[in-house]
Amino acid sequence: METFLAFVVAAFVTLFFVRGYLKKLTTIRSAPRAAAPVALHPCPRCTKSIPKASAFCSHCGAALAMWSVHRAEVKAGGSTSAPQGKPKPVINASLCVGCGTCVEVCPETGTLELINGKAILAHSERCTGHSKCAEVCPTQAIIMAAGGVLQTLKVPYVKEDFETNVPGLFIVGELGGMGLIKTAINEGKLVIDHVRNRMGDGSAAGNGMPAEAFDVAIIGAGPAGLSASLSAQQHELRYLTLEQGEIASTIRQYPRQKFLMAEPIDIPLYGSLYVADGTKEALLSVWETILKNTGVRVQTNERLERLEKNNAGFHVETTKGSYYARFVVLALGRRGSPRRLDVPGEDLAKVAYRLIEADTYDHEDVLVVGGGDSALEAALALSKSGKNRVTLCHRSEGFNRARDRNRERLLEAVASGRVEVLLNSRVLEIRDKSVLLDSNGAQRELSNSYVFALIGGQSPEEFLRKTGVQIVEKVLST
Repeated sequence: METFLAFVVAAFVTLFFVRGYLKKLTTIRSAPRAAAPVALHPCPRCTKSIPKASAFCSHCGAALAMWSVHRAEVKAGGSTSAPQGKPKPVINASLCVGCGTCVEVCPETGTLELINGKAILAHSERCTGHSKCAEVCPTQAIIMAAGGVLQTLKVPYVKEDFETNVPGLFIVGELGGMGLIKTAINEGKLVIDHVRNRMGDGSAAGNGMPAEAFDVAIIGAGPAGLSASLSAQQHELRYLTLEQGEIASTIRQYPRQKFLMAEPIDIPLYGSLYVADGTKEALLSVWETILKNTGVRVQTNERLERLEKNNAGFHVETTKGSYYARFVVLALGRRGSPRRLDVPGEDLAKVAYRLIEADTYDHEDVLVVGGGDSALEAALALSKSGKNRVTLCHRSEGFNRARDRNRERLLEAVASGRVEVLLNSRVLEIRDKSVLLDSNGAQRELSNSYVFALIGGQSPEEFLRKTGVQIVEKVLST
């Protein structure tokens, strides 16, 4: 009996300790593991901390894709590291004119194809990475990529608040690497918020500046510049807006027939901007209504010549005057100033300085002006369907600056009657439904729907370097 009682007691004690151990083990296993720390960084708009992988700010709702170029890594000088694997073409559809040159030069048949007037990488497994397609593309729509990383994008050094390496000098819009109209309008609003914050924290005291100095000088009156001007007026800043051409010349020179306006855009002092049919004419009408109703001030036909930084702010010299400003916002185009024809009628909406989406022009009378590869490629792209009546006008006796291949293709197009070439010719006047030319000393009037002046231009890069702005190469993921 005593032995049995001893056994029971021992079993009870053992069970007690085993139960306690199992309970402790279960508690440990069920306890939540410490989560890995989440990398945070400030939202460029509201400065509150958010996860780095966020697509939108959870506090202010900002779409962080707007800062994708600003946040991209700057390629280190002299770096020898490179993405692994063979490079493959990445095609920017907004720049592709559908000329088909890339398809023709590709030695791997079927790798690239034209679909709905755009080149696509149809069979990436066939690509050997020879890069010939990128070399011949007339609009630089093709960039070679390897390992999921684009090679580089050359842009001014701009931080997330749109300030350059020059204190007080900001860049917004296409020049900063983001060319969408909606993005440019949003950047114009946001940059003025940053200027106001800088003025509020005492960094813009303006010591040493003349009494007539402006709070901010805005250079350019495209979508970004006009948005910045409206925002500056809304917040009662002393602002100066300069435009080297006419109001909304960026829109007038837009190379597409239609804009992509999928959703309304909020405009300072105006409200939601929505253009139902997306044509240039409709958007211009709204733009002019905004200017009329808000009273925003823009000094047109006044080009920036020189920008000098001093301790107090900036000295701004133009073709018409001299000004001082504590801050400067550059809202210029990335392609710089296109070389103009300087003839009557050049400001008509039918005149453009680039060609995008050649397939959208159907049964039209088109004049292409120029003698380089861009002009030849545009004429060939517009004539490819055989539906447009295309004339190529060039002031010289031949196309010496163009590639041999483009000259050969042009001869074929002329022989087939798809393109008419007028050498030793120049434009005298652009009219609503025609153009007047001087061809070999004789005047000739042609029926005309669109004019593409592809005669070169002046890049803003040289001006930026003189101003002290660094030009860097950014590495972008595909």
